Amino acid sequence: MNFKQVPRIPSSEELVEYAFSRARRRHRLGRSQGRWASERRRIVLASASARRWLNRILGRMPEVGSLPPFYRELVDVLVGAERLERSLRSLRWAASKIERIEGDCLRRLGSARSAEEARRIRREFYGRAASVIRSIEGELDFLRDARERLKNLPSFREVFTAVIAGAPNVGKSSLLRQLTGSEPRIESYPFTTTSLLVGYLREGFREVQLVDTPGLLDRSVEEMNRAERQCMLALRHLAKLVVFVFDPSESCGYTLEQQLRIHANVASTLGIRMLRVVNKADLLERERLEELRRREPFTDAVVCSAKLGYGVEELRRRILELSEPA
Repeated sequence: MNFKQVPRIPSSEELVEYAFSRARRRHRLGRSQGRWASERRRIVLASASARRWLNRILGRMPEVGSLPPFYRELVDVLVGAERLERSLRSLRWAASKIERIEGDCLRRLGSARSAEEARRIRREFYGRAASVIRSIEGELDFLRDARERLKNLPSFREVFTAVIAGAPNVGKSSLLRQLTGSEPRIESYPFTTTSLLVGYLREGFREVQLVDTPGLLDRSVEEMNRAERQCMLALRHLAKLVVFVFDPSESCGYTLEQQLRIHANVASTLGIRMLRVVNKADLLERERLEELRRREPFTDAVVCSAKLGYGVEELRRRILELSEPA
């Protein structure tokens, strides 16, 4: 999935000027063959130039229906899936209509009786084709805006994906760096002003995609705005596992009870498997850790410290285990 490859979308007037000026320039390059060959070439060149640009847009704009559910939802939220499909249908109609007008004018040109009649038929083609192009001006404007919105959609691989969630400052990004052993790739996420961090765990031929979502899962569903709720639904399509990170030391600025409420909301909203992680163990007394281990939902949690690297290998092993096919 790559909307970056979609070419620049011209205005209707730009497209008209491009097609007809190209025909004016290039028709002189060919040799005259047959009656009214110059007018014929101008019609063919103008038609081909307009249709080539329209078909180039259509050929590089991904079909909404063929997109994975995650990207379909992103497209629907950002520009409207049905609206995008309608605009693309309009471009297909325009390309087909121009081709039909070309065919009609060329047939009539073959029986033209004078140079003036041939010029009139060519001018008629220009007028009819320009009218078709101008009739889709609104669709071209929409597609130009859609291209700007869609070209920076994040790029993910279609592999097992674990989303790292939790309140802000609990150490999610630090854990991601520790788990992957490298600097994660940053992906811009169009719903919010935040970004996604993406990294990969590899073992043999297996690969797990890890996605850290700062600022997306840091408050209850009831408090989220529409964009954030749509983002949660989109992540539901992407994620096969949620790695939920707690900071029981509360140095993140959220109490443990607040973090538990966030956890409960995420669990109920996403409805997928969750792996709990107790981070910043280096800031906790042993007695506090033992107390946590006896309390739900921490009985099966991985205890670690992203800062010191403690417990990271255990976490890595658990994620890989959970990524194995059932």
